[in-house]
Amino acid sequence: MRIIAASDFNSTQQCVRAKVALGDKGIFEWDIIIEKACGASWIGVCASENFNYETWAGGQTTGWVLGSDGSYSHAGVRNSSYCPPFGDGARITVHLDMDRRTCTFTVNGIRYPEVYQWRNLSSKLYPVASLRSPGRFRIQPYHKNYCKCVVHNW
Repeated sequence: MRIIAASDFNSTQQCVRAKVALGDKGIFEWDIIIEKACGASWIGVCASENFNYETWAGGQTTGWVLGSDGSYSHAGVRNSSYCPPFGDGARITVHLDMDRRTCTFTVNGIRYPEVYQWRNLSSKLYPVASLRSPGRFRIQPYHKNYCKCVVHNW
């Protein structure tokens, strides 16, 4: 389990990503628990090429994220109405299928469909979160027997 929190001294969006990339094959799943919501919480994956940690992951061509307002975003293109908004206490599970290069999310126990626009994701991805003060997230393994988790490498 890891805790990530936004710096109190910075009111802009900040990104945190895992240290180790998720492989070219396999299914990877992890949970994010929103301990303290912020104005804009974003959870998903990113590629390392040209990734900027000081700006919102969903505004970058190398970021694919789900937001606390229920929308998802990649390269600055936001699509609303993926799921209901979420806040304090929410549990989001990221389901990344590197065999099919797709991503889905479970929010508070409800699994939503694959993000159709995100088919054929990059072959080397990292878990990522974007948040601002006072945001605080807990990251932990998703508890399934087939889970391959790299959460400990955040």
